[in-house]
Amino acid sequence: MKPRKTAAIAFLLVAAGAQLRAADLAAATRALLGGDYRRAEQTARAVWQDGAGPPEAGVLLARAEMAQGKLQQAYERLRQVLRRAPAHPDGLYFLSKLSFALSQQSYERLYALAPRSARVHQLLAESHAAREDVAAAEKEYRAALRADPRSVEVRTALGDLLRRQSRFEEAAAQYARALALNPHNYDAAYGLGACRLFQNQPAVAVRYLRKALEAEPDAPAARLALGDALLRLGDAASARRELQRALALEPEMRQAYVLLGRALQKLGKPEEARQAFDKARELGRRELEAQQALLSEDELIPRSGTPRQP
Repeated sequence: MKPRKTAAIAFLLVAAGAQLRAADLAAATRALLGGDYRRAEQTARAVWQDGAGPPEAGVLLARAEMAQGKLQQAYERLRQVLRRAPAHPDGLYFLSKLSFALSQQSYERLYALAPRSARVHQLLAESHAAREDVAAAEKEYRAALRADPRSVEVRTALGDLLRRQSRFEEAAAQYARALALNPHNYDAAYGLGACRLFQNQPAVAVRYLRKALEAEPDAPAARLALGDALLRLGDAASARRELQRALALEPEMRQAYVLLGRALQKLGKPEEARQAFDKARELGRRELEAQQALLSEDELIPRSGTPRQP
C-alpha cells in the first residue's frame, strides 16, 4: 500500500474515532442531565479510558460520580484531569465545588460528634469570614470563646477580624488576653503592636512588635511595622535597619521602600532616598499592570451556565 494512501486511511480512522468519542460524550451528558447517573458514568468511563481519553471525559465521569455521592472518587478523578490539563476550566470549577462539599461533610461529622464544641463554632466563623459575612463570623467566634475561653487561636482570629474593621481597642483586648494565655504567640503580639501603631502609639507598638519578632524573627510584616514605629519615634537609623531587613525577607514590599526613603531623607542621604522612592514607584506600576492584566484575563474566561446537576 502506498504511503499516501496509508496516511489517508490513518487520518480517516482518527477522525472517525474523534467523532465516536464526541457522540459518546454527548450521550453521557444527556444521561447525566436526564438523571441516569449510572449510564452517564459507564459511558464517560469508556471514553476516559483510565486517563488516556480527553479531559472532558474525565470531568464528565467525575460529575456522574458526584451525582451518585462518590465524592472521594470524583475528587481523585478531577485531580487526575488537572494533572493532564492544569488550566482546564471545567476541571477547576468542579474541583472547587467538590472541595466545598467534602469540607461540608467533614463539618457535618464534627457537628454530629460535638454540636456545641468550640471547633464547630470556629469552623462556622471561618466560613462566614471567607464569605465576608463579618457579623456572622464575629458571632460564631464569640460562641467558640464561650465554649473554650482559653483558645489562643480563636482569640487571635477574632482580634484579626476586629482589627480589619478598625475596631482597634476591641481587637487589642482580644490580643492581650491571647498573650496572657501564651506570651510567645506571634499573631497576638503582632496584632497588638499593629493596633497600637494604628492608634498612633508607636512606643507601645515597638514593645509588642519586638515581642512578635522574638517569636518569629523572619516575619517581614513585623519588621515593616517595627520600622514604621521607629520612624514615627524619630529613630531613623534603627528604622532603616528594620526596613532593610524587611526588604531582605520580602524584596517586593512597596511600602517598605516608601518608609525607607523617608528614613534616608531624615538621615541626610537624598540620593539613596530617591532610589528607594523610585523603586516604590516601579513596584506600584507593576502592581497596577498586574491588576489590569488580571482583569483582562478574567474577561476572557468563558462563563458557562450553571448546570442543573453536579
